[in-house]
Amino acid sequence: FLGALPLPAMAVVTENGLTDGTSRTVVQNLKTLYMGLLRPIELESSFGHFNDAVLTVSELEARPQVLLIGQYSTGKTSLIKWVTGINSAFFDIRPQPSTDKFMAVVHGDEEKVINGDAATCLPKLPYSGLSRFGSSFLSKFQVLVEDADILKQITFIDTPGVLSGDKQRISRGYDFMKVCRWLASRSDLILLLFDAHKLDISDEFKEVIESIKGDGDKCRCVLNKADEIDGENLVKVYGALMWNLGKILQTPEVARMYVGSFWDDDYKCKDLERLLNQDRKDLVQELRDLPRNVCVRRVNEVVARARAVKVHMALGCSLRAKLPAFGACGRRQQKQRYLAEHLPEVYAEVMKEYEFAPGDMPPLENFKERLRSFKDFRSFQRSCKTQQETLDRLIQQEIPRLMALVGGVSASDLGNKAPNGGGKTDAQDFRLEGATRAAERSWLCGFFVLLLLLVVAVGVAAFLRPEAALEVLKSLETHPWLAPMRPWLAKIHEVWPQAPGELNVTP
Repeated sequence: FLGALPLPAMAVVTENGLTDGTSRTVVQNLKTLYMGLLRPIELESSFGHFNDAVLTVSELEARPQVLLIGQYSTGKTSLIKWVTGINSAFFDIRPQPSTDKFMAVVHGDEEKVINGDAATCLPKLPYSGLSRFGSSFLSKFQVLVEDADILKQITFIDTPGVLSGDKQRISRGYDFMKVCRWLASRSDLILLLFDAHKLDISDEFKEVIESIKGDGDKCRCVLNKADEIDGENLVKVYGALMWNLGKILQTPEVARMYVGSFWDDDYKCKDLERLLNQDRKDLVQELRDLPRNVCVRRVNEVVARARAVKVHMALGCSLRAKLPAFGACGRRQQKQRYLAEHLPEVYAEVMKEYEFAPGDMPPLENFKERLRSFKDFRSFQRSCKTQQETLDRLIQQEIPRLMALVGGVSASDLGNKAPNGGGKTDAQDFRLEGATRAAERSWLCGFFVLLLLLVVAVGVAAFLRPEAALEVLKSLETHPWLAPMRPWLAKIHEVWPQAPGELNVTP
């Protein structure tokens, strides 16, 4: 089914699985900007303690990743098998909970499995950051290498089935929610799978969904095994699931939902066969569109991090400024605890001073929790003006220049220079005509000022020495510069007196 769909025209895939040259150029330039401008500020401001760790080169250059999350037996592994066309013995598909590991399915020349500790050390894989979750997690993480065409463009990450109850969460040996949040922040598409027969959302699954709300624009819902229900009941199931998700996400609208049965078997109930086939096709098409838009998503991720670092720097400088000058007798520690408890006041002050919107601020409770474990507020910068200017230059100048390579957005006709018959644009003609009119006005003003000065000068001379003034008047009539004034000079010469006694006209 997947092979029957052609690649989009803009997604030109080369032999090594990369997209076209423009995407590579954008990602490489973005990597340079991040490593040279943003990453040093993240390290300097302890940004990683309060948010995700710094990005690595392999994460920026990675293929698009699709993360699948769901309760047990919802068809996560079956969907990967159906999309990739891989029939591997490492895909353990059973009705009961079968997948107990995180498994990344990547492209390679031959089938093999790389265990977690080794996978975090491979520079070609973007999983070095998973080492922060410890050996208990790495023992439950594997990379499956398969030679499939779709894997040249997309990487799939399968997750263990989400169970209910505290016993299962404690027995994992690692924080399942934090691992899912880390993977979600570095994924390009998140698929939340639900079984049409089991709509109850467990407490752990609810916590996972709430933890990835920040990446809600990448989430899609998949209602699997829908062919086992007739059309009337499927509508009821669909409505109930949308209602439950709306309460968890606390939004009037939830993510796009694909309804179908994502395997190769024939449908059991064919009431809505056309609808199920259309949703299957739409899901596959969205997967195929991921490589085409990968560079834009990488740019969006870096810009979002830059804005988050900018807010973090402002908060750090504000907290540092409130510390006492002398920290004797535990005054500094007391002040730090006080600031952590009165963090909303600091938020309000920073938003007012730097004109941040409430949506720009990090989650209050999460920031407060991380702030309590931060040892010394003196690690924050005293002044963040230089770093803020660097981040502004990155967001306002460097990134727009990079996005100009992507294009795809047509400019307004008001800003275009439409050529006319003479080879000049209308705007140029308008500017030239305006300049001509301005020059004519300036010449006329100068002419009348000169004429006024000449009349005054000649009039004064006529009272003092009429003969000399008459000679000057005759010479002015022949001067080439005063050719436009000859008619007026001739009139003056006709009425000019020949002697002082004959003067009967006042100037």
